[in-house]
Amino acid sequence: MKRFITPILLLASLNTAAATKVLVAPLSELLTAVSQSAPAQVINENHVVLSARVNGEIEAVLVRVGDEVSAEQLLLKIECRDYELKKAQAESSLSSLKAQARLARQQLSRAERLLQQKNASRELRDQRRAELDSLLAQQKGAEARLQESQIEVDRCSVKAPFAGVVTEKIISPGALASPGTQLIKVLQLGAQEVSARLSAEQVSSIQQGQGLHYIYAGDQYPVALRSALPLVEAKSRTQEIRFSFDNEPAMSGSSGRIYWREAQGRLPVKYVVSRDGKLGVMTLEGDKAVFIHLPEAIEGQAAPTGLLNGRQIIIEGQHAVSDGEVVTVVEQE
Repeated sequence: MKRFITPILLLASLNTAAATKVLVAPLSELLTAVSQSAPAQVINENHVVLSARVNGEIEAVLVRVGDEVSAEQLLLKIECRDYELKKAQAESSLSSLKAQARLARQQLSRAERLLQQKNASRELRDQRRAELDSLLAQQKGAEARLQESQIEVDRCSVKAPFAGVVTEKIISPGALASPGTQLIKVLQLGAQEVSARLSAEQVSSIQQGQGLHYIYAGDQYPVALRSALPLVEAKSRTQEIRFSFDNEPAMSGSSGRIYWREAQGRLPVKYVVSRDGKLGVMTLEGDKAVFIHLPEAIEGQAAPTGLLNGRQIIIEGQHAVSDGEVVTVVEQE
């Protein structure tokens, strides 16, 4: 409640003079909500170039720029007959080795029975066992070669690694590709997030802030603070902060601003005074005006109030009184 204190007489030397009249109010009645903002942009790190992993002629490109694709959707086909023949040969070799292994297993079983009947030597049994072991080892090698050839066949079909949109078609049908040849560029949908570089003071403020949102082209997007990277950039002395979108994300690559509301209000600039080159406020303690220096205050801006909790602020007459001066407060009519 604002009040004026009735004048009191102050004895100074031999003369009696009236103390300066001031108006005071509790800090809680003066605070105003303060919003801050900083430049920001929407990034999407899942913007990948799909490259060929086998040699061959481009047989077909099944998508165009701007097409939305689902995860594992076929995008491009590379001519694959050589790899399919290689796979068929691997399958044939494996089938042959499996048949030989079955025969060797039967021969080993027969040799073991004959050995029990004293009709065969241990050497024969050991030879049959060695033959089977050799064939089983060859079979494992053939299985590995078949898997390798299957991988090569699969690589003839280039598929989308995630749901997204085609942003660039780099190659056309009929062109020759080799491992590393760039084919198609795909941008993942829904992977956008906001990046902003903030000063240490802004980082502290936004970590406690409320109402975080990103604005681009007049549209507002609610966001949440996801991460503060533990690295300060040497030149700008700023820290990168990442934000995730709460709902529909803004477009990748857009540049806008991130806004937030400080958790604690600030004191309007009209109540801030300067004393001996320092910014602060005049407060009331007993019957005296006391200057409280606010080291974080910036000229022309609303001031942080961390040092003022519970104090009575002089809101009229603050520019006329000095630190330690006796003042008079009268109830406002």
